[in-house]
Amino acid sequence: MGIVRGFANAFNRRDVDALVACFTPTATYHDGFYGPHAGPAALRAMFERMFREGRDYAWQMDAVLESPARAMAEWTFAYVVTDAVPRSAGRKIRFRGASVFELREGKIAAYREYFDSGVPLLQLGFAPESLAKVLRKKL
Repeated sequence: MGIVRGFANAFNRRDVDALVACFTPTATYHDGFYGPHAGPAALRAMFERMFREGRDYAWQMDAVLESPARAMAEWTFAYVVTDAVPRSAGRKIRFRGASVFELREGKIAAYREYFDSGVPLLQLGFAPESLAKVLRKKL
């Protein structure tokens, strides 16, 4: 099993220690919702927040291409929103995307993901006018 599938498996187990261990000490992570993070403490805090705000995670790596220096994956991501996000609690979220992993010595040195953020925002219950406002900021 490569680093990408190991990362997804650790995420689905909600194993923060195993997740942080997938990254180099100077790793960067750019999440489509939570923004950029760098270093083990910031990654740990981001993953802990994700797991507070969601449950029943299923991050399926549908297609993975991996070399010693880089990996790319197409994926399907699904979860249920917890009570930590009152406006969306109980909602089931599911969307597709892709990620780029820059690798160094078998670990993730940089992570970037790409997806249509409108799909999960609608599933979270954002009104169309609110959705337009959020998406305008991304231009």
